[in-house]
Amino acid sequence: MLKPRKRLTKRQIKEDKFVTLYFKIQNFVSQNSRYVLWGLIGIPVVIFASFVISKIQKGKEQDANIELSKARIEYFAENHETAISTLNNLVEKYSGTKAGEKGLYYLANAHYMSKNFDKADEYFRKFLKESSDSDLTVSALAGVAACLEEKGDFFAAAEAYKEAADRYRDGFMAPQNLYDSARCFSLSGKTKEAAGVLTKLIEKYSGSQIKNEAEILLAELNS
Repeated sequence: MLKPRKRLTKRQIKEDKFVTLYFKIQNFVSQNSRYVLWGLIGIPVVIFASFVISKIQKGKEQDANIELSKARIEYFAENHETAISTLNNLVEKYSGTKAGEKGLYYLANAHYMSKNFDKADEYFRKFLKESSDSDLTVSALAGVAACLEEKGDFFAAAEAYKEAADRYRDGFMAPQNLYDSARCFSLSGKTKEAAGVLTKLIEKYSGSQIKNEAEILLAELNS
């Protein structure tokens, strides 16, 4: 008489699955040993390469910071021609570094102080495109607006100042940027737009130092 088939326990089933998986892995390795070997070799190579690249990048960042420090000394001493030369070298040689990004901002400002507004505009825009430094972004936006104003494009300047204020509503520069926007709208003949911006400034930033000037300009526009 046939004996009834003995039921497998959960533990036996689990062990059987592991045995099956083991033989599957063993079979895969034997059939693909060359690829597995290269994979095992490749892992430490990738790790080592990442380490080397990290060290190189760190050294590059340090060198870039040294160049930026030199440029800043000349910039704040108002030796703009020398600062521009140093900054040009910085942004070309150390592109992709944090110091290189900041170099674009200082290069734009140095050109602005030298009254080369086209170059200043170019580098402010380049900084905004390439940089992740949010602390300087609002200043760069205002820089673009100031360049447009100096070149006589008052309507575009007004829009740029307004963008800077709207994007950074809680920043300390927001009231000033709104005021400059209204002033440029007025210079471009857009009195209605200027009045709207001034009203917004007075209502939203009632505690700002420039509120009184905004009220005076608004009164002049409405007279």
